[in-house]
Amino acid sequence: MEKKFGKQMKKVTALLLCTAMFGTMLTLTGCGSSSTPSDSGTSGSDAPTQNDSSDGIVCKMATGGQDTLPSYATALDVIDDIEANSDIQFSYFGARQLGDDAEILQQVMAGTIQMGGTAASAFSTYTNLLDAFAVPFVLDSYDKERAAMQTEEAQAIFDAVEEATGVKILVSYDSGMRYLANNKHAIANLEDLKGLKMRVVPSDLLIDSFSAMGANPSNLAYGDIYTGLQNGTIDGEEINITSIYSEKHYEVLKYFSDMGIYPFATCIFANAEWFNSLSAEDQEVLQSSFTNGYNYLFDQHLPEAEAAGMEAMETAGVEITAIEDPTPFKDAVTDVIEAYKSKDPLIKAFIEMAEGL
Repeated sequence: MEKKFGKQMKKVTALLLCTAMFGTMLTLTGCGSSSTPSDSGTSGSDAPTQNDSSDGIVCKMATGGQDTLPSYATALDVIDDIEANSDIQFSYFGARQLGDDAEILQQVMAGTIQMGGTAASAFSTYTNLLDAFAVPFVLDSYDKERAAMQTEEAQAIFDAVEEATGVKILVSYDSGMRYLANNKHAIANLEDLKGLKMRVVPSDLLIDSFSAMGANPSNLAYGDIYTGLQNGTIDGEEINITSIYSEKHYEVLKYFSDMGIYPFATCIFANAEWFNSLSAEDQEVLQSSFTNGYNYLFDQHLPEAEAAGMEAMETAGVEITAIEDPTPFKDAVTDVIEAYKSKDPLIKAFIEMAEGL
């Protein structure tokens, strides 16, 4: 935690120095050839500013989760690398400072801010293509996920999302495999899940999947889950260990089932018009740096965060149950998966590629 706050303060300090040097020369909010980024989350123009790299580039970026989540901890490491090796500087707003996932995506689409990091499910309002990354029980290991996200099939989906939204996805990270947690009783088999009001990611795919498994899905906002668990608005959630830790859900949970269901894709993306206005060199720096971030993610941040989350649950007295045979859960969603394959050729191609890993 201290490491990340230190990084964020370094970025703020760099920006204040930059503002002092160039603030009298330029008046421009947001990103581009600017050294005075606004902290308001708004800009003076509806379109992203073209960049003159000779003046340096300041990029406003917001994320929709805590900086302790592996995906955003990784992004901060990558930002440090980019700032050390290019003329790009970041004005970074983590932990929903500029809004939730949906609001951050809207701001990037509008060019109000230049980059964002959100759950892939935030795009579901505009396209269902990223649902392919969350199909239950297909990408059932981090090795498979890491390989799948760097394939032609994944890139084809990124390209189609850019065409549909004007947002360029640089990389899909992971905030951790999703599991079952609740306050009613231990879930050891499919029958135990039936009738439980479970908060699920607001995606048609996942709502359909958990309905097929017998749960009663709720689309409670992510930031309201803690209170919902506390006051009984929901019985439980499908959630990653890392979020249980970063959002302190272990304080209000009784039962956790150790069965990975799907990886929680977290996209790092940029306004496409802004990205295309950068020099080829700066585009390459951004793209290659975030791609290389997989090393930080899978080798360091994910294992560390999951270990911390498990320890926090054990210390808080959460009862942990191992689901020995996931087959009934997998069988329950077979028809849902087949239906989603038929929704788009790109989804079908990605799922079939992933099934073969």
